[in-house]
Amino acid sequence: MQRIAWGLAALLALAGPAWSQTAPKPGGPIFDVLTTTGPGPSGTIVALSPDGIAVEPAEGPAKEFATTDLVRLRREAEVVAGEGSYVVLPEGDRLTRARVGSATDATVEVEAQAIGKASVPVDALLGLILKPPADAEAFDALLRKVRTEPRTSEVAWLANGDRVVGSFVGMDDRVVRLQPQDAAAPRELARDGVVAVGFDPALVAYPKPEGPYLELGLIDGSRIGVSGAGLDKGRVSGVSRFKAKVDLPIEAVIQATPRTAAVEYLSERPVDGKSYVPYFDSVRPFQLDASVEGRPLLLNGLTYDRGFGTSSRTLLAFKLKPGDRRFQALVGVDGRAGPSGSVVFRVLTDGKARFASDPLTFRDAPVAVDVDLEGAKLLILATEFGERGDARDWADWAEARIIRTP
Repeated sequence: MQRIAWGLAALLALAGPAWSQTAPKPGGPIFDVLTTTGPGPSGTIVALSPDGIAVEPAEGPAKEFATTDLVRLRREAEVVAGEGSYVVLPEGDRLTRARVGSATDATVEVEAQAIGKASVPVDALLGLILKPPADAEAFDALLRKVRTEPRTSEVAWLANGDRVVGSFVGMDDRVVRLQPQDAAAPRELARDGVVAVGFDPALVAYPKPEGPYLELGLIDGSRIGVSGAGLDKGRVSGVSRFKAKVDLPIEAVIQATPRTAAVEYLSERPVDGKSYVPYFDSVRPFQLDASVEGRPLLLNGLTYDRGFGTSSRTLLAFKLKPGDRRFQALVGVDGRAGPSGSVVFRVLTDGKARFASDPLTFRDAPVAVDVDLEGAKLLILATEFGERGDARDWADWAEARIIRTP
């Protein structure tokens, strides 16, 4: 194995990209590979760089992929729940099971699996959930509020149901300090009574790295964007988007998503048009990166960070750009919908039908969509009534993405 890995590293170095040295642990985790053209071979990750990833299957030589040819690598593993705080970063990134220590108005001391102990800039944060609710639905609702609630200042949500508004001054192990606009001195809130703090989204600075980078999904539920990623002796290293060093075992990684110019997620583009035609009078607006109920997209027992949650009947329209080549997604009825939901998914380009599913329920396996966009100017995603009305038609367009010419 050592000879094979060394030969691979030398070959890849000659090919151009700055591949890292490889020395994976025997019997490392097996990842399923999804490329821009379909599934690739499953195997262990034996080389990793910003420009490419090599996977060694159980039999045969390692397969090398440029990151521009990859959608993601993912393995079957349950997220290991645990106690701790939840650090809410922009664009879906997060640190879970974290220890949040003291803070000033500029930095927060955080200890988490991905970054060890680090000072995280306050302007890189959307919020801190200091006491996550034990109930999953209540937690999802709180996280959604921290991520998406409009606000022009900081907000503290208290365990007694109150809500305190003011500028964040800092905190220690006893109190959280906010400066209300109409007060001369900061207000001190007992930290034990503060469930979450949401920061002013207008002040957030979370720039994307220059060039390709990786999003790493971890076994503890964290997700973090990493630039300069490498693999050495079974450990993944790099630098987070908020400049903290990342160093963790490959066994902690359950998903690696290259972010390159070749793959653009539709939920990161503006929706250029929308239309709702409910079965009765109730309209359920579409949701970004969540089910129509505002919870994580759930298909066949797996959750997905990106996509759209819709209900019947919803039309979403997107203007296409030069270089857009294909539309891809995984579609199905959300796993929490129950037996009543029945949905037909359709994809149209320039008014022409390009894809239509059978009526799907939550019991049906999700369906992969791959539509040619060459020459098209408008993409429409249609969620249609299935075999019944719109009762619990919770339709998920998971990982809806455009494959582009990089």
